[in-house]
Amino acid sequence: MANTEDDVSGRDLVNRLKPITMSHQGDLQALQLAIGHYNAALAEDVLDSQCSRSDQLLKMGTALSRRFDLVGDTADLDVAIKCHRVAIDLQTPDSPDVPTMHAKYAQMLMKRFGLQVNQSDLDLAIEQYACISDQTDPTHEAWLIALADALVTRFSHWGNVKDLSQAIHLYESIVNFDASNAPTFVLGNLSLAHFFRYQQEGDAPDLTSSIAYSTEALDKIPSEDQNCSVLLNNLANGLISRFKKLGSTDDLEQAIKSYGSVIELCPAGHKGRLHALSNLASAIMTRYELQASLADLEISLGYFHEALEICPRNHLDRATLLDNLATTLRKRFERTGDIVDLETAIENHYEALHVLPPSHPHHSDTLCSLGNALQSRFAFQGDPNDLDAAVDRYSEALRLRPPSHPERADLLNNLANVACKLFNEWENPHHLDLCIEYYSEALQFSPEGYRRPLLLHNLASSLTTRFVYHNDVKDLDRALELGASALKLREEGNVYRLSSHVVLANAKGLKYKLEGDPAMLQAAFQHLDEASSTCTPGHPSLLNIWEEYSRIHLHAYSKAPQSTDHMEEAFRYFRMASTHISGGSLPKFDVALRWIKEAETHKHSSALDAYQIALSMFDRHVAMTPSIESRHRIVCKYAASLAVDAASYALRRGLVTLAVEMLEHGRGLLWTYLARFRTPLNDLQSVGERGCQLASEFLRLSPLLEDTACGAVTEEGLHHYRCLLREWDGVVDQIRLVDGFGDFLLTPSFSKLKEAAKNGPVIITNASRYSCDAVIIHHKHDPIHISLTDINASDILRLSSQFKDLATNQGQLTELLRQIWDAVVFPVVKKLESSLHLPKGSRIWWCPTGRFNSIPLHAAGPFLRGEKGLPNRYVSSYTPTLSALLRCQKPRHVLNDKIPPRVLAIGQAAPAGGFAKLGTVDEELDSLQSILAPTIPMTRMTGEGATCSESLRAIHSSPWVHLTCHGKQDVTRPLKSCFAMSDGPLTLLDIVHAPSESVQCSEFAFLSACHTAAGDRTAPDEVVHLAAAMQFTGFRGVVGTMWAVDDAVVVNMVSVFYEALLEKSPEGLDSEHAALALNTAAKRVDKSVVPLEQRIVFIHIGA
Repeated sequence: MANTEDDVSGRDLVNRLKPITMSHQGDLQALQLAIGHYNAALAEDVLDSQCSRSDQLLKMGTALSRRFDLVGDTADLDVAIKCHRVAIDLQTPDSPDVPTMHAKYAQMLMKRFGLQVNQSDLDLAIEQYACISDQTDPTHEAWLIALADALVTRFSHWGNVKDLSQAIHLYESIVNFDASNAPTFVLGNLSLAHFFRYQQEGDAPDLTSSIAYSTEALDKIPSEDQNCSVLLNNLANGLISRFKKLGSTDDLEQAIKSYGSVIELCPAGHKGRLHALSNLASAIMTRYELQASLADLEISLGYFHEALEICPRNHLDRATLLDNLATTLRKRFERTGDIVDLETAIENHYEALHVLPPSHPHHSDTLCSLGNALQSRFAFQGDPNDLDAAVDRYSEALRLRPPSHPERADLLNNLANVACKLFNEWENPHHLDLCIEYYSEALQFSPEGYRRPLLLHNLASSLTTRFVYHNDVKDLDRALELGASALKLREEGNVYRLSSHVVLANAKGLKYKLEGDPAMLQAAFQHLDEASSTCTPGHPSLLNIWEEYSRIHLHAYSKAPQSTDHMEEAFRYFRMASTHISGGSLPKFDVALRWIKEAETHKHSSALDAYQIALSMFDRHVAMTPSIESRHRIVCKYAASLAVDAASYALRRGLVTLAVEMLEHGRGLLWTYLARFRTPLNDLQSVGERGCQLASEFLRLSPLLEDTACGAVTEEGLHHYRCLLREWDGVVDQIRLVDGFGDFLLTPSFSKLKEAAKNGPVIITNASRYSCDAVIIHHKHDPIHISLTDINASDILRLSSQFKDLATNQGQLTELLRQIWDAVVFPVVKKLESSLHLPKGSRIWWCPTGRFNSIPLHAAGPFLRGEKGLPNRYVSSYTPTLSALLRCQKPRHVLNDKIPPRVLAIGQAAPAGGFAKLGTVDEELDSLQSILAPTIPMTRMTGEGATCSESLRAIHSSPWVHLTCHGKQDVTRPLKSCFAMSDGPLTLLDIVHAPSESVQCSEFAFLSACHTAAGDRTAPDEVVHLAAAMQFTGFRGVVGTMWAVDDAVVVNMVSVFYEALLEKSPEGLDSEHAALALNTAAKRVDKSVVPLEQRIVFIHIGA
């Protein structure tokens, strides 16, 4: 039998349970022989009792475990564990060997857990230790320690605080056996367990105990002891936490010093260096939060990078390292504005979150850190998806942090920050009230500590905001009180004092505006003066300080308008803030918009500069946004009327050509950015080897960027897009250095834009809140400005809505068209006739802006007997922008112009998706075929064969396309507008993502479907509709519809259109005659069959 002594000391047990070293192993060959003998004995069944068999199994298991230690074959360990389990079952319960057998069995289970991290092994090991441990028996010390260690291990993996509490109880029972001689490693473990429990539950006594036990252990050992680094680390952890709770900088500095000592004790190659680097880096970052020293920031980053370099990819702590590095990168982004730091931070947070199980103690920290980074990106770029994602992360973290959690106040602060941003986005009072509620609750959890001034500051700021919206002076007075408390707690030298000064300046400025007390005005300026004095040149906070200066100067001007000094100072600060070298593009753009608003209100001459700065800033901001959908959302939110208002101001100043350039700069941004990726490079390729190299790089990168823009963007994809965009920008910069290419991809000058009118005048109609205007552009004449004084933006909005909700009452329709004729179209016609002497029947192009996009200008007329309307004077076409028309007019290479083009006719009468069946699709295609035959060949695609993929492939390879089917305008997500095919929707985005080579063959498309040229109400200047998408993919001319078409009569318009088109080009189809053919069809069709709204629903877009 194994051991029959009646008494086994704790020290003997420790020796027995130590891992077997090579000196104990003996010769491997002898070990193999012994295992063979044990196997034979067990197999022959010659053992005379259960105890004998148990003893043999125990020896067999021990031998296999030893061989595992030597060879590493896990099968040996698995069999050894089975042997021990069976041996215990065979042994009599009162045998003195049972405790040792349980202990060995537990040790083997722990060994396998370390390899496979199987919870059942750990649970079983804990059971084995628990069944043999007596907390009142000092001789059981080793088993109690092993049990406590196993419980801490289980907590570290699955986060059950009960395991921690039980471990603490066991460790303390060991210390209580003989407090003066308590083992230092037990004191260290006890310190760590208390610290872990403090992190989970926030009880101050745990933190006090953790620091005390670490200090006691350190006092018992010499500095060269191998455990010294671990104990120093535990002590520093406790000191850092106490600093966060109580705010004593002595604790922080002592913690940094202790972590530094740990680094010295853990040179390169030491197993403890990883944690030492991470902890020191985190402590220095905590000091950065207090003092904002860039040196601390860079030192911290260096330590984190070194720690990650030596951390194995599968290491449990890698996730925490990634999370901490990410937070540090975000802090650097906040100082420098380098978006690469923020994107990398978000990637690291997501990677850390992916690795950590939800039960891990650090999981909630990572969720909060990711939420903070997403908030920062929202503030920088304005994508509401980031704000939504931040809310999700914080909400998940809140479930993991009960009210007793020490970090709950931070989480409530973060949630309040999100609520504040949501209020700024949607101006919903509920969000502001929720923000104040969260800040107030967080303050209750932070009666002291270094976070309290931040919470006081934030609550003061939100109360000030609520005062602005609700004018409750109690909010303002409370804000002043809290702001003063925050400033008092932030001592001289604390970098965050400046934000307290800004909040107090804002509150006191409002108090001055309310009561007129000059002392309040003086105090507000003093706060700003002190804040700005602490900022180095280029500091990001100067943007907020300068914006606040402008606000308060305007308050002062409102009280004393006879003096313009304050007004001039206000606009000087607006300019400084909008053009500041650091800070996010979106915050600066917001300042520029406020500058515009105030300059228009006060009729200040700086308005023109404000508009130009805002347009340029927004252009770059949109370019940094990868997907078309996110760009569209940003335009809707921030700049739906910026370009038309800018043009209005320029026109009011008599700057007509500048007005045209501004409209071109700030409208149709979605199409403009995509078109940049398809810019022809023939001229560049002809300038030599350098030109060919640059063209090759441009052609390599552009499709990659376009693919990203048309797809769903992940975090990884976003980072990839940024890298591609930087590379692409570099190539563009190099191209601009080539002679003759200095304006490559820049907004064209008016001298180039007016060439769009070479085939006929282009009339821009502009509807701004400040004025309504028309500009006639002719390539041989100066632009002509017409002030449309008989109509305003409200009238245009009303008319736009009436046309959108068009009724079939012809009398109502003619009245609407008569109003447009009188107020808009007739003044233009008079100028065309008197100034340009434009012959009757000439082509003209309408380029409507804003709400004009929803108005059928081409159909306007007096509707009086004997008086001609526009269709009987000129032939109208439309273009979204001048640049779009220029692209349509570029010459194409035709392989054989003597061969008539083949027409692709796609018809879908019964699509998927619950659409009603169309009854005249086949009739329309039959009519088309009979008109075209036999001169023009036609390919017909209908029924089940007209799928999305097949239709798209055919459209991209066909010069002439006729499409008759259901069209759907998605008013909430216009980029999802679609044609209904047999297997689902063919969306606008699908069409846009066409191969660029299709541009070379596409000529004309007739879209016989509803709403194919209906503009987007939320961002009408983006002209996001199906006809525009077809034009973008290369079709020089497109016929689309402004509203719904009547299936019963549409065949009449289509038939007459193609008949008129063939009259003009009997030898074959010519898209240049499409506008005239449409004009003819509307006049020639049987008016008793086709009502007016169905005759004017079709419009021609393009060349």
